[in-house]
Amino acid sequence: MSNLISNLPLSYFLGAIIALLAFQIIRNVFLSPLRQIPGPFLAKVTPYWLIFTDLAGHRTTTLHRLHERYGSTIRIGPHEVSYSNQDIIKEIYSQQTVFLKAPVYDTMVVPPGGIFSFRKKKQHSQRRRLLSHAFSQANLLDTEPLIRDHVKNALSCINSSLGVPLDIFITFRRLSLDIVGELFLGMKFNGLNSVEPPEFLADMDLHFILCGIQQNFPLLYHSLSILPIPSVRYFLSARSRLIKYGENAFRAYIAQYGRDSGRRDLLTKVLIAKNDQPPLTDLEIYTEISNLVFAGTDTTSTTLTYLFWTLAKYPDWQVRLRTELATVSESSWSDGIPAYKDVMELPLLEATINEALRLYPAAPSSMMRETPPGGKVLNNVFVPEKTVVSMQCYTTHRNHSAFPNPEHFLPERWLNASSDMKLNFMPFSAGSRACLGINLAWMELKVITAALLKNYSVQLAPNTTDESMSMIDHFLAAPKAGKCALIFTKIN
Repeated sequence: MSNLISNLPLSYFLGAIIALLAFQIIRNVFLSPLRQIPGPFLAKVTPYWLIFTDLAGHRTTTLHRLHERYGSTIRIGPHEVSYSNQDIIKEIYSQQTVFLKAPVYDTMVVPPGGIFSFRKKKQHSQRRRLLSHAFSQANLLDTEPLIRDHVKNALSCINSSLGVPLDIFITFRRLSLDIVGELFLGMKFNGLNSVEPPEFLADMDLHFILCGIQQNFPLLYHSLSILPIPSVRYFLSARSRLIKYGENAFRAYIAQYGRDSGRRDLLTKVLIAKNDQPPLTDLEIYTEISNLVFAGTDTTSTTLTYLFWTLAKYPDWQVRLRTELATVSESSWSDGIPAYKDVMELPLLEATINEALRLYPAAPSSMMRETPPGGKVLNNVFVPEKTVVSMQCYTTHRNHSAFPNPEHFLPERWLNASSDMKLNFMPFSAGSRACLGINLAWMELKVITAALLKNYSVQLAPNTTDESMSMIDHFLAAPKAGKCALIFTKIN
């Protein structure tokens, strides 16, 4: 038999491969239950069209343009569909949805995974109950002194760079890491005071690259994992280093403070079980807190970056916000930083942040889900089970009927928000899988924004343009230039 195979001409094998590929194309394009859904031809043929679009950092903007061209339902892969109409939001993302997170989330967190990656409803619900009390408004207010210390440090950093371009993208990234690092790990990263960025930030970036390789090129990932080259081994060990940061910080915290220290950080809240529920194991705790630091750093810093870039473009909104901040009692301010309770309900402040979140969500790309057993009919088309379906908030935030003039910065639209606006607004995801740290994010965004606008005016640096700030995304967004230089001037 082996002799027979070895004597077959190479053309036989090439012909077999071509026939297999031809069959695959015919099946995907003409025989698939998704064949009636419009979209690019290559997307119907192969998933690699979308993979390479994603790797280039253009997934979100490409899908948005496709929705504008083809409508509310587009086929973006042989087994993947994207939607943009608000009728689908509740179907896919409501509390009662039967659509579970897609398998892609398995590789997006520090292993062995946690609340962000859990796909089964029961598993996710149990973990959320164990963690959610730590993020209650009352517990977060308890952490305010820690947050204020880091904001005070940020003001000092800005004071040392007055009148000259300051890269606020890296400044806000270091500030966010300093805040969540101490809240969740009880650890001072001192990012704002370091000449070089903390290694944790570099390993976070490497982790995202690893996610892309593992998801899309598993054979390449396996091949890299067996190479003995030191630089490759260092690259591949980024995830284990992230886990080790969490483990070392956790053990140092326990050794110094114990498990019921009464400290104002959130790690203490996570350590204490609630409602007689069994506590998390130590492995589960330091894995979760590593993932929480991971999730809470770039999301907040990216939002602040695009918010202040936008305010630099619209100085009239700086004036309007300062006028509102002037209504806050002087007794609320200490070291130029307000008490959160006194800025929490300011309507213009919240409207401005909402508008920045609408235009520039930190996680703008597809929130992928998997169709349940038996499949589902969506937008009058049957979608088979195990098909990946999704919506991206970048597009729902530009729904013309909910947000007239969607590309314009109009914070006043939020002063009387309609139900359609609220339904389409998903910067923190939606339903039971909505961001666990949303209350913390709002505290950081409002306190930092109020403190900076009270103390400084901000303007664009010469090299900061719409082009340099155009968005690229690898699940999370970032400026194309990798920086955002603004000029701060002290207000007397």
